[in-house]
Amino acid sequence: MKNLWVLWGAMTILMFAGCDKKNDGPQTGSLELTCKATFGAEDLVIGKAYAYPVNNSALKFYLVDYLMSNVRLINSDGDTVKLNDVDIVDFSTVNTDPIQAAAGITFRFNDIPAGEYGTLIVGIGVDTLVNRTKPQDYPSGHPLSIGANRYWDAWKSFIFTKTQGLADMAGNGVFNLPFAYHTGGDALYREVTFQKTTSIEGGKTATARMELDVRALLQQQDGTYWDIEAEPNAHTPGQPAMLLIMDNYPDALQLF
Repeated sequence: MKNLWVLWGAMTILMFAGCDKKNDGPQTGSLELTCKATFGAEDLVIGKAYAYPVNNSALKFYLVDYLMSNVRLINSDGDTVKLNDVDIVDFSTVNTDPIQAAAGITFRFNDIPAGEYGTLIVGIGVDTLVNRTKPQDYPSGHPLSIGANRYWDAWKSFIFTKTQGLADMAGNGVFNLPFAYHTGGDALYREVTFQKTTSIEGGKTATARMELDVRALLQQQDGTYWDIEAEPNAHTPGQPAMLLIMDNYPDALQLF
């Protein structure tokens, strides 16, 4: 009889433990981060002309992208949850019409412990450790693979961001000046920190929107804008246009 009571007690404990576990529900949730590109107050549409505040000129963009890496959430206790290694945010084939430009590109991050996170950090480019790797280290389809075409052999660096298009510097409707600014190099890796509460609930999906103002990338400290006609290209680490663009990312990106 004593053994029966012991067995019954053990089964009761297991039963209640199972009920508690079931009632607790999912302990992780998801975050959908939608990335958008704008030019000032307008959504950025590939091939559309935008007034540029330098001598009544205008710009059309055909390639706008950046590497988004080391995305992580931090709670009030300082606990960090890493969301990704690296993704490419490429508006070039997405923002081809106003509807798609308004919708943006959405990345989904799963298995995030439920809780309140007051900080979101986003890396632009890749850190020094990753920048020591090479495209052949990654499988086909990876953002850093050979097929992604994002590596400078001469500079031993991945290309962090690309901003390309055509400029009409005369203001006559003729877009005949190509411009291309590619950034990279260990010294130009940047991290953008957002102080905004993100609530992750078990079994649910939280949402956030991150917007990049491409015009703000080209604004100089004195409030004037980069002279594209004087220097329409940058492909070598250390060029002033590269530093300008990467230093502007923390202000050009906003989280909503």
